[in-house]
Amino acid sequence: MATLFHDVEARLLLPGLTVGRLLDGALALFFVRLLLAMAAHPHMLLPRYGRTHRLTGSLLLLYLMLGLADVRLTPLLRLRGAYDIGLSLLGLATAFSAARDFGSARVHLRGSEASGILDEKATVSRSEMLEHCFYQLLNLCQVGFLYASAALPHSRAARTALAAALLLPWLARSRFPVNSFSANYKTPGVGGTTPLIRFLYRLKKWQYLLYKHFLLHGLNVSVAMGGGGGGGEGAALVGTAHFRLYWLCLNVAYVCEFFMQTLVKRGYMSQRWMLVLQQTLMLVSTAAALQVLQAVRPLPAVLSFALNFLRRGREVSNGCIVIGAAAALESLERSQGRGN
Repeated sequence: MATLFHDVEARLLLPGLTVGRLLDGALALFFVRLLLAMAAHPHMLLPRYGRTHRLTGSLLLLYLMLGLADVRLTPLLRLRGAYDIGLSLLGLATAFSAARDFGSARVHLRGSEASGILDEKATVSRSEMLEHCFYQLLNLCQVGFLYASAALPHSRAARTALAAALLLPWLARSRFPVNSFSANYKTPGVGGTTPLIRFLYRLKKWQYLLYKHFLLHGLNVSVAMGGGGGGGEGAALVGTAHFRLYWLCLNVAYVCEFFMQTLVKRGYMSQRWMLVLQQTLMLVSTAAALQVLQAVRPLPAVLSFALNFLRRGREVSNGCIVIGAAAALESLERSQGRGN
């Protein structure tokens, strides 16, 4: 039985133990601990207040577990495209229902002094819930693009046009709140109450930059130029085990980070356990992301990263520059190939 992380397996000191199996065990620990907390406190789903969010979140958690079982144990899903679209829609519904059902409470309107959910006394604000909706919309657009690109392996112009269209949601970015991770470790006494938590916030900041410029903009442009491959032998990227694992881990992180903070606030999980699970999820998600990076071309990812600092806040025009530079390089390489 193949492990989720077969591409990054390496022998460790213990006989038969590999990195892949170790990370599989970490992922299993994460979900078992969440389920134990829910089983010990089933009444958390019963109150009428916020029932829409409670039910939507529970459905999403079960939906995620179905997807992970499909990758980890045995293929269960025939319509994976429909599953992935449904995953993004459920994620959006969960984030929006949280803002609608709980966002009007005074504690959520105020939130904490800084953005984030690692501090024991932190409270997720309504603005964070709404910002989360924007990134769920990006997920929906990206997975739709990847499936469309897989259906257009011989039409680079069409894929490039779709990649350009993916920049349009950024025109609405100003309509959603913006919350800064750096406020949790740059301002003394604001957020990040321990060295470990401040360190984790820094890691999360770099994880976000990796996601935005390499696994969002960089991956989209790479697929547009290359035909949706990356799985070897012309296979569509969305059909590979390593992409499916990455996509599920990304969605697990989006949902369960907020859920774990709720468990701590309600006294259903200790702060120590929450931090252990946070680190576990960060480890597994990063390992999955590193495998998908094999399908990302260096130029669009690095150029997007650089433009983020040189032309901050100009997402659409920056994206057009990245697409133009990648297309020019692709044309140059093709012309040199014909010349040889």
